[in-house]
Amino acid sequence: MSNKIKFPYSRPIVEEQDIKLVSNSLRSQFLTGGKIIKKFEKNICKEFNVKNSIVCNSGTAALHLIYLALGLKKGDSILTSPVTFAATANAALMCGAKVFFADVDPLTGMVTPETIEKQLKNKKSNFKVITIVHLGGRLCNLEEISKLAKKYNCYLVEDACHAPGAKYLNSLGRFSNIGSCKYSIASSFSFHAIKHITMAEGGCVTTNNSKITKMIRSKLSHGIIRQVNNKNFLDPWYYKIKELGYNYRASEINCALGVSQLKRLSASIKQRKKIAKIYKKELEGIPYITFPKYSFDNNCNVWHLFTILLDFKKIGLNRRELMKKLEFEGIGTQVHYIPLFLQPIYQSSKTEKFSGALEYYKKNLSLPMYVSLEKKDIELICTKLKKIILKSI
Repeated sequence: MSNKIKFPYSRPIVEEQDIKLVSNSLRSQFLTGGKIIKKFEKNICKEFNVKNSIVCNSGTAALHLIYLALGLKKGDSILTSPVTFAATANAALMCGAKVFFADVDPLTGMVTPETIEKQLKNKKSNFKVITIVHLGGRLCNLEEISKLAKKYNCYLVEDACHAPGAKYLNSLGRFSNIGSCKYSIASSFSFHAIKHITMAEGGCVTTNNSKITKMIRSKLSHGIIRQVNNKNFLDPWYYKIKELGYNYRASEINCALGVSQLKRLSASIKQRKKIAKIYKKELEGIPYITFPKYSFDNNCNVWHLFTILLDFKKIGLNRRELMKKLEFEGIGTQVHYIPLFLQPIYQSSKTEKFSGALEYYKKNLSLPMYVSLEKKDIELICTKLKKIILKSI
């Protein structure tokens, strides 16, 4: 029988100030559609250095809204990474579009300009969108991929659900905020329970495009259009619905939590970087353990996940066994992710084309990463992991 999990792979951090703001929102006249969501959106724009943010009820809704606003429909295709949560691709299927995958670098788990262009060249599909995934808080090569998007006349979308607060370093040595959409048409974020910023459940879209913003705001709430001081909208209750929309609104309660959490984003990232450095010190040099390439380069990683790569064949222990042994010690782990082309819904894709994704999948394991971890906790986790591995070799 296993011990109780003391160190889950991730954990939400809710503080007294969060509880206070949520409690205050419950005393407000409006539990939805009030001032708090507007404040949250304004604060996000300032934090990410972007013109528009639209808060919604999940990261999945954010992606779906982006795809809808870009006109993604039946007959169109998107190209994305197979190493991601299902929502990245599923939101495109929800629009009736086809999904194709570009392989990833097995050392990073992320798509590259080369793997993207290979698919764009070889496919005869009508590619409308390229959606890249900043995996675990590490960043794709935005600069070069944005050039490809322009070359092939595609919209570039960032699935930045793992990377709020990250800064991208370009070839000229200049930083830009993830979410600023300097290189993309729009970015999506998730404010799920275990993300850097949590609304419990929630998400948002950021974009500098006013037309997309207007379309998303309409689709966010059933396609309803209200126009004050318009001769066609004289009656105060009157509205129009021209297109199908959805109920993707976020509540004032969730947004109150988001407002409070956003204030701690920079401090959270700083702490996560400290934790990552302790992990590196403890695990560096251990046989058959490596870190994803570029994990510690340029200080750009915001560490949503702490992922290691293990050569299980040489260790002589399969991943399931290792995870069970760690669970017995009270340590939770996870795998990010099962490549989407292995899921029945996407199995029309041929797996032999994605050797990089399969290689990354075989080796990756996410260790506990959240801001309340202390140095002694990380040392204990690493000691247990090293003991299991060294005993198996």
